[in-house]
Amino acid sequence: MEKILIFIVLAALTFVNVIIPISGSATTTPLLAIITDPHNAIGLASFYFVLSGIVRIFVFRKHIQWKYIKSLLPISVLGAIFGALSLVEINTNVLLIIILLFLVYFVYKKIREIINKNIKEKKIHKLTFWIVGLFSGFLQGFGLAGSDLRNGYLYSEKLTIIDVQGTTAFIGTANFLIATIVRLFTNQVRLVDLSILIYLLPFIIIATYIGKKVLLKINKKYTNYLILVIMILMIVLLVLKMLGIKV
Repeated sequence: MEKILIFIVLAALTFVNVIIPISGSATTTPLLAIITDPHNAIGLASFYFVLSGIVRIFVFRKHIQWKYIKSLLPISVLGAIFGALSLVEINTNVLLIIILLFLVYFVYKKIREIINKNIKEKKIHKLTFWIVGLFSGFLQGFGLAGSDLRNGYLYSEKLTIIDVQGTTAFIGTANFLIATIVRLFTNQVRLVDLSILIYLLPFIIIATYIGKKVLLKINKKYTNYLILVIMILMIVLLVLKMLGIKV
């Protein structure tokens, strides 16, 4: 009964995350730690995001922005491999501070866009792609919140919520799949542990489809403000996490 309840909660989080993308490290991983020991929680979370990511890729396939996939995916996957293989204990707060600084910059860009609608679109700098791609991939491979960094960047590039959902799902799924494979071969997680999450797939499919229908009904006039709220919410969650405050 406890596992069924957790599955329902995870399905609800899938629905909410379609409308308001929030890092799963603050929600999904703690819930998975209830099913198994905390050591396996990160490995299980990676596989959960593979399952949910596959569903999102299909549901949002028409909204995937392929120019960002081509630029971010290769370096992001490389970062995920390093992250999954990393045996060095890295101070989590240092990584969170870096993410926070990036997000503050992206919020600044989004506010400028809202205030000045006629602002000219600048050419995307390749160095920015490399930094965002490599670091977000490393974080996801390592088991931390990498989607916040990538989503913040994509929002700042004037992508809509639905565009970000399709694009980040493709990149994130690749990162988590690679990280899961690495963890399996390095005995960080067992295949038998991952198999229990297969039962979540029907919940994920239903929640994602319902979430998309709700998302499509949101008035486009307010999407920029919703995106800004999402980005600020991500910053608040990161600050609370750094302070050790549970939400």
